[in-house]
Amino acid sequence: MDVMYYGDTLIVDLPTGKTEQVEFSPEMLTENGPGLAAGIALYRDHEDGDPLVFGSGLLTGTTAPASSLGFVLGKSPLSGELAVSPLSLFSGAEMKLSGFSMVVIKGDSPKPVYLWLHDGVADVLDAAELWGLDTWGTTDAVRSEMGEQLVQVVSIGPAGESPSKLSAYSINYWGSGDTAALGARMGGKKLKAVALRGLGMLDAEEPQDFYEGAKGLLSEAPAWKGFNKACEGIDAGDIDGWLKPLVHRYRSCFACPAACNTFVKYNEGPSVMESTGVEEPGMLVTGAASAAWLLSGGWKAEPACRAMESMARAGIDLIRGARELAGSPLDDASETEEAVGGLSGGEEAGWPGGDSSPKGLFGPWVPPLADEDEWLLANRIGYVIGICPTYLLASGMETSGLFGLCSSAAGVELDPSMVAGMFS
Repeated sequence: MDVMYYGDTLIVDLPTGKTEQVEFSPEMLTENGPGLAAGIALYRDHEDGDPLVFGSGLLTGTTAPASSLGFVLGKSPLSGELAVSPLSLFSGAEMKLSGFSMVVIKGDSPKPVYLWLHDGVADVLDAAELWGLDTWGTTDAVRSEMGEQLVQVVSIGPAGESPSKLSAYSINYWGSGDTAALGARMGGKKLKAVALRGLGMLDAEEPQDFYEGAKGLLSEAPAWKGFNKACEGIDAGDIDGWLKPLVHRYRSCFACPAACNTFVKYNEGPSVMESTGVEEPGMLVTGAASAAWLLSGGWKAEPACRAMESMARAGIDLIRGARELAGSPLDDASETEEAVGGLSGGEEAGWPGGDSSPKGLFGPWVPPLADEDEWLLANRIGYVIGICPTYLLASGMETSGLFGLCSSAAGVELDPSMVAGMFS
């Protein structure tokens, strides 16, 4: 397959440490569908190995608006059912360009390891020195070893190593939206991290049509900063106003017109632009739901951000952790860190004001900005074609233009009913 998916499917056998590359055929798309639909088919093919599947959508990593989404698919330790969690920020695009269309990670390793995917090469490396590190330390160590600061590191912290059902994988230093405890599955497999770097090229079947179509969609795509736009109508509180005294900058995920992610500083002044030698001035708040829980519980912004930092470091799901912390607001930094260390592991994840996000394959990472059927369809479309479902819902973008890009990109004809049918 030489359009939109770069490279073969990789099968990783953790018990032996061996890898195998299998051709990613066009039939995988035509018989099952792209993105998550293909990932589910691969999961079923290798179900006896209790796999984790890493993958991306058809348009992930392209110039299509909000084409940032990849995924991790596996059996949730919370429900015992198949669940998906996002690869966002720049990790989804890096997954797409790593040289592998999909990665199936089977079985459990007898010792800690991490997977290094780069330019069509897959290495299963010893992680003995990484085991026990938090996610920040793991990210620093992997990037230092590879000599590349752009490596995307999907890793677990002590919570995942336990493995705690409250755990989640983190993306580099930040929270991921893993509400299914797939970080605990990584810990059970002794898989400390998956590191991603690629310089691959994506070819469209009709390059000019794709370029013109993507350019047109981008020119009309709504743009905004912060979380409030993505939470309108669900009574999540004024998250942006709450964070404003700490805000240093806003940051988007790959190719997204909306800069939702908010970098806050609390170890130095948020308005400081030059380097002052403070190694860890703050954190990137990536989850509106976790912020909304702490805001609704009466937390002040600074200790709330410190709590989210502590959870991200430990590899704890920020949404479930914040929900558990919300009712007992703290001010003292040491008390906040102690409270995070004492989290008991609540399994319910949702949004303040009512758990209106459906359960099942998709967790409540995406705000419930529509009724259940619309919310579910946005998630399905997002994970199949690689477009952030939060952006789809918050922007009101018509999906017909995105489906048109799928045709010019890879000759794949899609519409909402076809996508819904992939999950029947």
